[in-house]
Amino acid sequence: MRALEFRSEDSRFRARLSSATVRRLLKLCQSSVKHETGGILLGHYSEALDCAWVRKVSDPPPDSERGLTWFKRGTKGLQALLDHCWDSGGNHYLGEWHFHPFVAPTPSVTDLGQLTAIAHEPGYGCPEPLLLIVGGDPSEAWSISVHVVPRGHRAIPLLRI
Repeated sequence: MRALEFRSEDSRFRARLSSATVRRLLKLCQSSVKHETGGILLGHYSEALDCAWVRKVSDPPPDSERGLTWFKRGTKGLQALLDHCWDSGGNHYLGEWHFHPFVAPTPSVTDLGQLTAIAHEPGYGCPEPLLLIVGGDPSEAWSISVHVVPRGHRAIPLLRI
């Protein structure tokens, strides 16, 4: 497994995932079997603020709800995780991730609406949240899509490079 990098067509936005982060995502998706699952993305930005380095992905919080074609991320334990990640390395909230089992990692209208709301919510402190979706079969044929949703703009797909 190798690290993955994504960027917008105009190179304004980039995202990087370490190989360990990709392995962790796939493991969480495999354990979910046929149900959607998800959590939050944690990391930091490059010095130029043009690249989000995803260093950690959370487990689904225990108060999350899920089904075969839907996922509602809970919040239990996330503040403690965010505090710990900040204190131990300056990592903070970058966005959301979830799994679309056995289908393409295409964001739904609901997915994009959630990220648009997060971009506008001052409490998140994240005006350009990422949406990372794992799709397909995490044991064999999988793919990942990444979008950034800048405040006041539509979602921008990041292309894998």
